[in-house]
Amino acid sequence: MTNIPTDLLRTFVTIKDLGGFTSAGELLGRSQPAISLQIKKLEEILNTKIFLRGSSLELTEDGEYLYEAARQILEINDQIIAKVRGDHVSGKVRLGIPNDFELAFLPKALRNLSRVYPNIIIEVDCEISKVILQRYQKGHYDIALAMERAKPNEDRDARDYRLESLEWVYKDNRLVNGDDDPIPLIAYPQGCVYRSIMEEALQGQKHPFRFMYTSTSLLGIFSAVEEGLGITAMARSVIPENLKHASSTRDLPELERVCIGLYYKERELNVASRHVLDFLRSGLANI
Repeated sequence: MTNIPTDLLRTFVTIKDLGGFTSAGELLGRSQPAISLQIKKLEEILNTKIFLRGSSLELTEDGEYLYEAARQILEINDQIIAKVRGDHVSGKVRLGIPNDFELAFLPKALRNLSRVYPNIIIEVDCEISKVILQRYQKGHYDIALAMERAKPNEDRDARDYRLESLEWVYKDNRLVNGDDDPIPLIAYPQGCVYRSIMEEALQGQKHPFRFMYTSTSLLGIFSAVEEGLGITAMARSVIPENLKHASSTRDLPELERVCIGLYYKERELNVASRHVLDFLRSGLANI
């Protein structure tokens, strides 16, 4: 009988769940070439192709069957080890995250986490980044994700941050038609990085503006834009498909880039927190 090594199945399932060979390698502690070799070996054992070549990780029919079967096999494997060895990972992790990134990648990252570590409980607190960082400094969170202005050089682990372009977000082109009327802005409250960058960019262009709507809720911001109350600025990765967006226009200046980064105290992370950090890093890389 031919046996399939469970490490090959785990690599395959992780690639599919995280959406990429690189992300799977980071989580599993292997290089991308090593991950590719594992998939090649798995295909050789099964004498079939499991990924459609030239696609965005789309599975073949055999690949779809293998994915569902592999998840069941790994679940049984993990349950056996946890029960016999008694080292099933559990714990509570306090996480602070900006409002907009709660929807951008957190649900997917936590869904993948819950499949592997169902007994890790995540307490999520959402606010603007300035408040998140203040609370983190006071010890409210084990891990925090916050947005700041991009620095010339980031002196930290490349897995812990990503740089994002900001874009103007609007529903109607008539809101940015270049007349002398103030540009109506929609924003988070004072202290938000988006808000500061918008203000400074328009002041530098000497274009009049006024804040028409302020909200601490991402859904409130998007609803106001959808109703045509004004325009806003958001990191490119969190902009919904139904709204128009542009890095700049004839009447709107280019905006600064921002840095979305993870904050944690390495020595204070417990086992559960380290697993959460791994999944957040993968999620951040694949927004």
